[in-house]
Amino acid sequence: MTTHEAMTHDAAIELLPWLINGSLDDEEREAVAGHAASCVICRRELDELEVLQQSVETLASRTETPVPDMRRINARIDAQLQRESRGHALVAAWREFSSNRLRLAFAVQTAALIIVVGVVLLPREPEPLFTTLTSSEAMPAGHYLRVVFDPTVAESDVADMLRTNRLSVAAGPSDRGVFTLRFADVVGASDREAVLADMQGDSRILFAQSVAGGD
Repeated sequence: MTTHEAMTHDAAIELLPWLINGSLDDEEREAVAGHAASCVICRRELDELEVLQQSVETLASRTETPVPDMRRINARIDAQLQRESRGHALVAAWREFSSNRLRLAFAVQTAALIIVVGVVLLPREPEPLFTTLTSSEAMPAGHYLRVVFDPTVAESDVADMLRTNRLSVAAGPSDRGVFTLRFADVVGASDREAVLADMQGDSRILFAQSVAGGD
């Protein structure tokens, strides 16, 4: 019969997760619990695993999202451990490889729950309904302005503004009231910058930005 005096620290600490989920037989449970009662390290590890398990159970109870059947997962883990434990060499190799699996098993369970909850419950970002005012469009070579006029501005005032600044309507207005205005080819760079600055400071214009066309 295995007692806690006979059970080594390494063997006990590897069985702590299975003690928490109740999958040990009576002999193993008694041996592991007995060792943990007298081992500070195992006792601290056991307390942390209990807190983690309670957190997982609390998360699962707060959502209607289906959660994995932990009994089935634990049974598969136990079956894998039994296969890996056949023979002394395999036992030693498995312990070396999976020395931290007690945390890993519970961390994987928690991560899986969080991912499922996130995918199902978090709102998805809606598809954009339109592009920005500054998005590029296929336009002939030239220099353009994107402009939104105040709806209260008279058409005659808009016409005077275009004529004064040697601008013509290339497109628009769009469904958002955006006009695409083209400079006359004779207007130089400094004059274009001055026109843009004047429009951006004009209370009759809600938006103004330069746009370069291309072939």
